[in-house]
Amino acid sequence: MDGLPPSSQSTAAAPPTATTMHRFWLLTSAAAVSKLGNTFLNLAMPWTLLAHTGSPLLAALSLGVQNLPYIISPLLGGLIDRYERRRVFMVSELVQGVAVALVPLLLMGQQIAWTLVLLLVVGCASVVSNLTSDFSLVPALSPPDRLAEAYSRYASATSVARCVGPAIAGGVLATVGPSWALWFDATTFLATAAVALTLPVQPAAPASAGFLSMLSEGFRGFRRLPGVVRLTVVLALYNLGAGSMPAIVVVLAKDAWHWSSGQAGLVLAAGAAGSALGAWLGPRVLAKGSTTRRVGCWFGVCAVACALLLPPWPALTVVGFFVLMAGEGGMNVTTNEYRFRAIPNALVGRVNSIMRAFIVGATVLSSVVLGWSVSLSEQLLRLAPAVIGAAAAFAVWAAVRPDTSTAPEPPVLRSEEQRA
Repeated sequence: MDGLPPSSQSTAAAPPTATTMHRFWLLTSAAAVSKLGNTFLNLAMPWTLLAHTGSPLLAALSLGVQNLPYIISPLLGGLIDRYERRRVFMVSELVQGVAVALVPLLLMGQQIAWTLVLLLVVGCASVVSNLTSDFSLVPALSPPDRLAEAYSRYASATSVARCVGPAIAGGVLATVGPSWALWFDATTFLATAAVALTLPVQPAAPASAGFLSMLSEGFRGFRRLPGVVRLTVVLALYNLGAGSMPAIVVVLAKDAWHWSSGQAGLVLAAGAAGSALGAWLGPRVLAKGSTTRRVGCWFGVCAVACALLLPPWPALTVVGFFVLMAGEGGMNVTTNEYRFRAIPNALVGRVNSIMRAFIVGATVLSSVVLGWSVSLSEQLLRLAPAVIGAAAAFAVWAAVRPDTSTAPEPPVLRSEEQRA
């Protein structure tokens, strides 16, 4: 498939049993609760900062600063590969819970700058948590021949939680204010950390080399693994244009459409419902086609959805946002499968963290670009960067045809051969 072996996880654990599948659903349920809590943060922060400062740019940056740590994620990826991954996941969830619980206290003191710093801490812990769960814990708890289905179920469950969350968050914001919304979010992180204690131990990669050597090895793997660089470039292009759309939709709902927080929450809920639908469809659309073709299909859906955002009609913008999130849901499932098959288990933390440094780093820039453009008077200009980024990503992916005549084993780095 796409020049990739059935699976590159040469050092993965034994196939999951019924017990580990039970734990897969336990992890998925806990992650869904945590994502539900996150929707409170994603709605409360831009809404509150916009109310405090009147600045759409600061509202968009509340999302951007949480994604900023992905720029240094290669360093964090080295830590993920160096330590036992279940423990890494648990600690990262605890850090997020404590940091989010402190945010309301800073907002009460009008400490906007320090609030953004604390969101940066949340972002660092989120990088570690997401990399560990997506590319280590979920695959380890899933049957190897049903990986796409497992990713689909995991993404669908968390997307459904994000669908329910904004509607609840909007009501909570309207009744008791942002502080209680954020404190609820903090408790969900603590619950997920408790679940991590029940998961099987995930051994760290052999660490005979020093940290810098492991980091260098990760960069070598990133450059040499089939298709990884191309996928990184395309996802970065897409995120540069459309990566911060959820926060921008909140800004549009409040400033341009003059909607209530409850209505804005419903818009985010519609987007999350689209993401859940796309995640469910991910392994089903073009099921017999190559992964390359399936990824390209979802990039095309996202490009068409962005075009629906341009007319100055709020109802059509909401429809376009729904379709865009559905495209992202399908894209996430297919690209995660692509990455799992391309990246050896010993390098999973480092290579994926390098990829996300570029991919999510582009989202940080998107929050600046869209945070500026959303303040323009014409809808066509407000969301033009999203259309340009999505169209460019689809064009680049469609233009490069990978060599599928052979299915080589992934390159094995010398230090891995010595460890074996």
